[in-house]
Amino acid sequence: MKKLRFHVEAIIGDRYESTDSLTKNEVHDWLLNIQKQDILKIETKNEYWEDIPQKLFELFKDNINDKNYEYTMAKGHLWLEMEISVESEPNEKS
Repeated sequence: MKKLRFHVEAIIGDRYESTDSLTKNEVHDWLLNIQKQDILKIETKNEYWEDIPQKLFELFKDNINDKNYEYTMAKGHLWLEMEISVESEPNEKS
């Protein structure tokens, strides 16, 4: 297993009537209900997704449930940073 640092950009609420700030609990509650289409992009140091794979989305949701993330917010955009443990490819050495 190796840990990768993920940078996630998501839209909170309506694009035209977006909020600039929420309490920590409001952000967490929103994240608990996040859908794949709310995520604009996810990137690591070497990879980028606009359409997040389901398995990665499930790992992402597990981190949210565990409150294992940091965030910043502006103009309805939420930027998350989190580390997720992923399995190495079979030919990679940990």
